[in-house]
Amino acid sequence: MSDFQERTETAVTRWLLVGVFALGLVAQFVKPVGDALEGKTFLGGALLSLVAYALYSSVQRLIVLTKPAVRDRVGARELAKDFEEAFRGESTVKIGFVGFTGETLVDHLFPLLERMKRQPGVTRRVNLQLILPDFWEPTFLPGRVTVDGKVEDDIEFRAFLQGRIREYWDKLQRVKGGLDRQGVIDLVVEFRFFRMSAGLKLYLVNDHLALEGYYNKLEKTGFPFSAPSRNVLDPQGYDSMLTRWHSSGGKDATDAIKAWQEYFQELWELSRDSGWQEPRP
Repeated sequence: MSDFQERTETAVTRWLLVGVFALGLVAQFVKPVGDALEGKTFLGGALLSLVAYALYSSVQRLIVLTKPAVRDRVGARELAKDFEEAFRGESTVKIGFVGFTGETLVDHLFPLLERMKRQPGVTRRVNLQLILPDFWEPTFLPGRVTVDGKVEDDIEFRAFLQGRIREYWDKLQRVKGGLDRQGVIDLVVEFRFFRMSAGLKLYLVNDHLALEGYYNKLEKTGFPFSAPSRNVLDPQGYDSMLTRWHSSGGKDATDAIKAWQEYFQELWELSRDSGWQEPRP
């Protein structure tokens, strides 16, 4: 049921019940109206129908709210709406992320945080926790494609990814500096690294939303980009679909969110802290 449909049915139900109550009240104190309604089977049936409709509408809304979750499928490019809703309605926003470099997350959050410097809203504290592959250690995915079609660790490509990740950290720190000067939002950014291949893509927003998916493509990419004969096998997730669990979806959804939160917390404790310090003001 869409928000518009729910609002419309709620309004109709409210006015129907008000109408039934008002008609009954008038019938008690205005004799001609009471006389007109007394013994009128048709009118009585109409009133009962109105009440039945109102009750039916309310029950239908309860069924929608309590039914088992229907898992939504959304694209990684469609996350802006979920983040905007969280920032619009929550005083504290906590986001946990597991992914490749953090590019998609930062791209969605950066304009929201920039906007808050000019238009402060409800949100007063934002805590970002990112768990990324430890590209400071050897890895095979992503990795260099050898002449015999195998994959091996690529120190140069890992150095490139290290630089990209540091760029996103610095970008968030610049936003933090602006928010600190405005005094509108306390932004806390934490990066941790775990020795893993890029595979899982996970977003957690407070305790009511989890989006999970996978980097579903492996592309052979020339690296350096001017040398196409030297290829790396590079996971891609820009077109991957995410399963979206929201706490309003019932017990299945809340169980899934809780399980992912526990997974994230355990992985967070096992991960290596970046050691990066926030710049001094």
